[in-house]
Amino acid sequence: MGIKFFVSFFKKIRRITLILTIFGILLFLVLTFLAGFLYPGDYDYFGYYFSDLGAITARNGESNSISRTLYVVAFTIIAVAFIPFWISIRSLFDESNKEKNLSTLGSIFGVLSSPCMIGVALFPMDVYLDIHFSLVLVFVTFFILASLLYSIAIILNRKYSNYFGIIAFILLVISLVASASSFTDPNAILGAFLQKLATYGFILWTIIPMYLGWCKLP
Repeated sequence: MGIKFFVSFFKKIRRITLILTIFGILLFLVLTFLAGFLYPGDYDYFGYYFSDLGAITARNGESNSISRTLYVVAFTIIAVAFIPFWISIRSLFDESNKEKNLSTLGSIFGVLSSPCMIGVALFPMDVYLDIHFSLVLVFVTFFILASLLYSIAIILNRKYSNYFGIIAFILLVISLVASASSFTDPNAILGAFLQKLATYGFILWTIIPMYLGWCKLP
């Protein structure tokens, strides 16, 4: 009776966590779109970086207070939503010690990426460029490590189809290449586009463990 109660309780927590994560992702997409729409002087979705939305001053010299506020809120919401996400998906991988170790490390890196993401939003690139860029680099590193470890765990787990692991790896590679390319030459024409490709690739990657977690719910 007691064990069944706790199992049922943790499954309810996982359901709430997954719903909150989905809600956080949707809010991030909506708010960043609105921030771009309200950006002074028109926001070039292919030529401007996400960081432009969080700048104090827009590229045309006008105040960017509205878009910046939406940007900070969007990044804070998704960063906070990802914390319980990384913690909850840890329980999906318990068939072997390898899976447990990989998922534990993955969750640690994932949770550590969240405060870095918030920091990216709080330190605008046009005022604190070095801090902003350093936080972006640390965030991307932590998120890639978390995604990589979980992608391996998905493939090792016999309960999940290898297709999920392969898709996870493909999304991870696309995001990694796009991130590396945008970092290598941030002033390149494709730099901003590649950054967005990496960001949306990371978001798409999270759908895989969310789907696996949802399938295990009663």
